[in-house]
Amino acid sequence: MMTMFCTLRLCKKFKINPKKCYFRVTLSAATTRGTTANLENGEWITIEDLLHGLMLPSGNDAATVLA
Repeated sequence: MMTMFCTLRLCKKFKINPKKCYFRVTLSAATTRGTTANLENGEWITIEDLLHGLMLPSGNDAATVLA
């Protein structure tokens, strides 16, 4: 929850559109243990999709990309 809260606050502060800002999934994020959103190394994904992956399947990999 805190990762989502901080991400949304930073998007608002810096006027970042979560639907248009992309991040690349790193190998470290893609191989994170625990529950995941099944992100793949090298994949480009929006902040909005990362937040969905973070909250719905409780994806540790999505949280790692956002952090």
